[in-house]
Amino acid sequence: MGFFSRNKTLKIRNIEFQSDHHYHYSKGLKSSIHKEIKIAKNNLSLEDLQPILLYLVEFIQDEKPDIKNGEKITCFSWSILFHEVSDFFEILEVIPEQQGFGEGLNRTLHILKQQISVCNQLKVEPDFPHFDQMVTVDPLIKTGLQANLFRWNGDDPDSGWVAMTEKFNEETMSFEGMTVGQLMTLRPETVQFMALPIGFKVIWQGNNANIGFDKNMIEN
Repeated sequence: MGFFSRNKTLKIRNIEFQSDHHYHYSKGLKSSIHKEIKIAKNNLSLEDLQPILLYLVEFIQDEKPDIKNGEKITCFSWSILFHEVSDFFEILEVIPEQQGFGEGLNRTLHILKQQISVCNQLKVEPDFPHFDQMVTVDPLIKTGLQANLFRWNGDDPDSGWVAMTEKFNEETMSFEGMTVGQLMTLRPETVQFMALPIGFKVIWQGNNANIGFDKNMIEN
């Protein structure tokens, strides 16, 4: 009886994913990155992780990256890391409150689900920013004031996002910059909106977020 024989498998392209009690494993990626990958289960099934596994397979097979230990990439809009463990790269995700990376992909999946849900409600195709792309911010968002969001047409490394409170005064204040990851960590309520495409804006009224679209933000 084989090691994985009692567990379900998932096939993505020509790559098979299998599981044991603690990890999900790839079978077939070694020819591309010289190692297989493994991911701590943390109560997530292969079916739960399917969109992320598809993302990883497409990235590895299509982009043909030269993966090294400690390599960080954006997975949708969150940051993950390839950590070399013997014949595997274990995939870890950033845990900001721990100031580092941790096992599993629970937060990456949770963020993805939030962003997909908002885009599906609006019937728009998600446009995921990179974790390290820049956001233009009103420094008052650090005080806890609600941050209205506007996504302009920006060129990398600019995500296009601007976060601004109603108290911002352009004559006496200056905008600052932070990364998408820093904004999502500082203000978790913004996470669900980050994959909205260029032209969308989110205006808060009390606890209600009103989402609108302004074509002028595409042209400028």
